[in-house]
Amino acid sequence: MKRLLAVFLSAVCISSCIKNDLPYPLVVPSISSLTATGAKGCSIDSDARTVVIDLEETTDIAAVEITSVTLSEGAVADPQIIGRHDMRSPFHVTISTFQDYQWTFSATQSIERYFSVEGQVGASEIDAENCRAIAHVRSTTDLENIKVRSLKLGPEGITQYSTPFSQMHDFSDCIQVDVTAHSRTQTWRLFVEQTETLVELTSVSPWTRVAWLSATGLSDADNGFRYRQVGSDEWKDVRNVVSDGGSFSAMLEPLLPQTTYECMAFSGDNETDAVTFTTDPEAQLPNSGFETYSQPESKNYYSFFDPASTAQEMMTKWWDSGNAGSTTVGASYSICTPDTEDFKEGKASVRMNSRNVVIKFAAGNMFSGEFAGVIGTQGGKVNFGRPFTLRPRSLRLWLKYKSGSIDCIGTYPDSDPVKMGDSDRGTVYVALGDWDYHRYGGTPQSPVQVNTTDKSTLFKPDAEAVIAYGSWNATSSTDGWVQVEIPLVYNSVTRRPTHIIVSCAASALGDYFTGSSQSVLWVDDMQLVY
Repeated sequence: MKRLLAVFLSAVCISSCIKNDLPYPLVVPSISSLTATGAKGCSIDSDARTVVIDLEETTDIAAVEITSVTLSEGAVADPQIIGRHDMRSPFHVTISTFQDYQWTFSATQSIERYFSVEGQVGASEIDAENCRAIAHVRSTTDLENIKVRSLKLGPEGITQYSTPFSQMHDFSDCIQVDVTAHSRTQTWRLFVEQTETLVELTSVSPWTRVAWLSATGLSDADNGFRYRQVGSDEWKDVRNVVSDGGSFSAMLEPLLPQTTYECMAFSGDNETDAVTFTTDPEAQLPNSGFETYSQPESKNYYSFFDPASTAQEMMTKWWDSGNAGSTTVGASYSICTPDTEDFKEGKASVRMNSRNVVIKFAAGNMFSGEFAGVIGTQGGKVNFGRPFTLRPRSLRLWLKYKSGSIDCIGTYPDSDPVKMGDSDRGTVYVALGDWDYHRYGGTPQSPVQVNTTDKSTLFKPDAEAVIAYGSWNATSSTDGWVQVEIPLVYNSVTRRPTHIIVSCAASALGDYFTGSSQSVLWVDDMQLVY
């Protein structure tokens, strides 16, 4: 009996010392959708764990009603997301599965504001942060007898003013007006100031075959620009001038590359001094026909340059691909090759074919930049971009695409869910920007580093450093070779880029290791159009 009791007590002691050392599974929660009353749209970034709600002008940002949210299975939010929130500042929510993750919710809201007076010179200055608006008039204008043409300082249709603008006339000093919306009041100060400058050429931005002109003048005058090539006696009027009150602008074309011109702005009988400018040169991307290739980096794959070339620009690498990563297990896994049997011009095209490379999917790809190395078996790093300072208006190229059915899914963006059997998509995009490699992780030559194991580093067309962007996307196979022109949409006509990124992929979601092992993209004869 004592023996049995001892055995029992030993078992109890042993069991009391056993700890559950099994780790909880790592399940990262996500948000797939969110709706709010008075919202134009919503941007969800699961990698950064942020939600940005874009509000209509008339929505009360201090009382945003979130009406629905879809969390991943098993996820719980604390505090609740659905309900009313003051979004003048971001708020934070902890979303939990087995672990806790903090998400940040914020809102953006654009409110159109304007203030204009009769006989105005130039554009008004609207300082929303300091609740101040300034209009300019001629030096001879009587400031005690001003006629206000328009005034809008708050949301359309729901804003009340302590003084109607039709009763505002004496601007010898500033006029204060209380502006009320959503039961909140701001006090604005309105100024009308005299100026001796009746017309001013504010900006001249020459590209290669066009120049962008901006000026200010009299709002009630005939405003425009004149130009001529240096050495010519004849001034020509610029067509298609766009006016906005006392501001006006135009795109001057056609111009010749590397040619010097002079231009002036006029407003009624007033005109500026002539300003001289020289247009940029015209240049194409190196090896844009993909006729030059060799094997200086590895016997397992071709690279699109040749150290033995007689042309300087062909002797060093400008284009690269993921070949250095995919062929580590053998030459048969090359994902970017010259194709001397199927091309549109010259003697070869570039062929990009997606593959399942042992345990990882690899999209057929080619890009301006340099492959920066593999990260174990999880992914790789790429440095995108090459030095480039010109401003083309589009990229024209020949391409052919064979779309396979998606047979490999790693992950995918929240906004772009896919499933097995969907048609794969090919993509080509071009971007110009002034990326700083210190900030974007690359090198001076190729400043933008993408790490496929860190989705927050994937290329973002709306990043602050992007000056222009354009893309082509295919959702099905093409009927043989097709010529495509990709327009570049510029965020600024005055900023000058430092680098260009051109990226081609047979599987658009290749960075997420998602696509079809049967997809192939051919590209030939790229041309920048100026």
